[in-house]
Amino acid sequence: MKKGWKRAALAAAAAGLSLALAGCSLPMTGFADYDVSGYFQALLDSSYKGENTSYMAVAAATEEVAQQNNTTTVTNAAVNFCNTYGLSPSDDQLTQLEDVMRQALRQADYTVKDEQKVDGGYYLEVEIDPIVNFSGLEDTISQLRTEAEEEATLANSSSSQDEDSYGSDDSTYGYDGGSYGDGYDDSYGDGYGDSYDSYSDEGSYGSYTGEDSSSSDEEETSQADSEPVDANSLFVDKVVAYCQEELSSIRYGSEPVTIALDIRQTDAGELQLDTNQLDTIDKTVLQLHS
Repeated sequence: MKKGWKRAALAAAAAGLSLALAGCSLPMTGFADYDVSGYFQALLDSSYKGENTSYMAVAAATEEVAQQNNTTTVTNAAVNFCNTYGLSPSDDQLTQLEDVMRQALRQADYTVKDEQKVDGGYYLEVEIDPIVNFSGLEDTISQLRTEAEEEATLANSSSSQDEDSYGSDDSTYGYDGGSYGDGYDDSYGDGYGDSYDSYSDEGSYGSYTGEDSSSSDEEETSQADSEPVDANSLFVDKVVAYCQEELSSIRYGSEPVTIALDIRQTDAGELQLDTNQLDTIDKTVLQLHS
């Protein structure tokens, strides 16, 4: 995954999140009676837990549109994780990381408090118990990278030595050299002279001496098995495995974090929110930095 792609994906995810908030910009009739806290509870439940029923009701959204909240949030979390720790995953590895983030976010712990009506709009607080399993992993990630590089170097070195040993000298196996040749001439020649002579006359064993189909198959298999081990791919696999193990015991921060939302009302009666505030909630729900 190239850095340019990561930045593009992150921008796309942020744009998707902005669109997810479009329900907040619906024209309001009776603005003072609008259930702002109910809307945000539904939005966060849809985004983090994939629970879409309430959001579909309050935002008049289809199930497909509602599910996009979760898809976008999960993708954003996986891309942020890769950017934070310098990972360059394949598409398949990124999908695995997205699944990790999806499972973690389902256990997000937050409370949307009652809104307060203020001049020009609403004031709303969201109290969050941050998930901290994936924060402050710099040392762990560095260790996994070192392990992957060492294992890849060792595997590739061993493979290179095996290839040299296997194909360095025909006399090692004695097919054309003296060891197997002498053995067949002396011992087998006396006891089985007639039978081997008959095969030699037909020429079938003559071709076998110089060319063995099973040997060729083994050589092709050996070459296929000796593909270089990619250190980066091995490194990302190790990180994915580590993250998957972390899902067995989700940990939360020692103190809750309160995020304040300033929701403005336009002259047309629409509700608007700076999407940077939603980004702050995302980064608090699933912390990546200590």
